[in-house]
Amino acid sequence: MLEVLGFLLLLFLALRWQNRLPLWALGVWVNLIWFVYQNELGSGWLAYLRGLGAGIFLAAGYGQPGLAWALLPWPLLLYLRLDVRELLLYLPALGEGMLLGALLYLAGFRKR
Repeated sequence: MLEVLGFLLLLFLALRWQNRLPLWALGVWVNLIWFVYQNELGSGWLAYLRGLGAGIFLAAGYGQPGLAWALLPWPLLLYLRLDVRELLLYLPALGEGMLLGALLYLAGFRKR
């Protein structure tokens, strides 16, 4: 679960750079960097999807629909050669990340 915090750090950096690029473009790059990191050096796809789930929920909570769309697991889907049946096995990890994002949102990481 600590690796999810690494994704949230990347997402925080993207929010800090939102004046230079649109958030959806930053979300695409953050998503791609997080996928490559988790696939090559990290724990794998489950941690990748948990981080994305938390990011999607927080992006939706902040009212950034473009960022939420950019954080969908499209690199994993391309890696699986668009085989949605194989992606379905990993979707519970995305739900776990969304629950973590909901807890962070309710704990105070939101706009008031």
